Amino acid sequence: MLKLTVITLTIALAAVCAMGQAPTLQIKTPDGPNLPADLYYGNVKVKPVRLRPGTNQVITIDDADFFVNQSYVDFLNRFPDAGGFSYWISQISACGSNQACIFAKRIDVSNAFFFELEYQKTGAYAYRLYRIAFGNSQPKPNPFPDSNFPGENLKIPSYDAFKPDRAAIDASNLAQSQLALANDFVQRPDFINRYAANLTLDQFVDAVLTTIKNDLGVDLTSQKSALVALGSRGGVIYRLADDNAANPISNGSLINAEYNRAFVYSQYSGYLRRDSDISGFRFWLGQVNSGPLRDVSKQHQMVCSFITSDEWQLRFGNTVTHHNSECP
Repeated sequence: MLKLTVITLTIALAAVCAMGQAPTLQIKTPDGPNLPADLYYGNVKVKPVRLRPGTNQVITIDDADFFVNQSYVDFLNRFPDAGGFSYWISQISACGSNQACIFAKRIDVSNAFFFELEYQKTGAYAYRLYRIAFGNSQPKPNPFPDSNFPGENLKIPSYDAFKPDRAAIDASNLAQSQLALANDFVQRPDFINRYAANLTLDQFVDAVLTTIKNDLGVDLTSQKSALVALGSRGGVIYRLADDNAANPISNGSLINAEYNRAFVYSQYSGYLRRDSDISGFRFWLGQVNSGPLRDVSKQHQMVCSFITSDEWQLRFGNTVTHHNSECP
């Protein structure tokens, strides 16, 4: 974890002082107590200036160590382990002062956090739970429908629904936390409204497989007996969503079918920490779908666009140093 020194920022207080009451300084931890907090002065989010300890040198998102640290936080929902931290920093710092090399390596490193099995088994796993259970009729969908793409927002869960479920998966206790989330997921009212509690397990598996076939376009009926043998609703949903070579369910076609959509969803939830606009989501899904599955060059295009966006850079300071025009 980076050690940061925070300089108190001066905020204009004339209006509130005139009212005789100063704003309250608040520390909020939207991502949990073990991840970076947000600082608010009244309703104003403060962007602290980060200094390297013992110096006046400002840390920015252009610095390799802060960039890598933030990639861990945004995609793996944790601070880096020492070995991984050093490895990913070295991928960028090996470029020396070659700015073109640094720019390319930042894209490559950032994209790797989605490829990482840890992300596929945590963030992407949580996303797949929603798609497997609800298909194209999410009960808590993206809240921004677009008349140009009717029904598209209903296919993906809202960021507010996804975020706590993603945070519930602990990579250090992976299988247990995955199963615990699945067991909780199948007891929620939205899930029971979709799959009535009085269904037998056999009927339940049929219903879920129908959702997957009709909405995701994947036929897993050959896996029915193995799914029923798991013995519980939670076990069924867990194994359907699980990207694991040791999974007793052959769900590779499902993982592949949702891979690109999960990638695009993760760029918005990871870099921008918000719901997508549907036109933007559809544009980028079209871009990655236009190449072979897991096409690195297509993914790099989207990563580049996001990490050179004003919105992403302004999460960490008040200066924009890169622009979309730099992307290939």
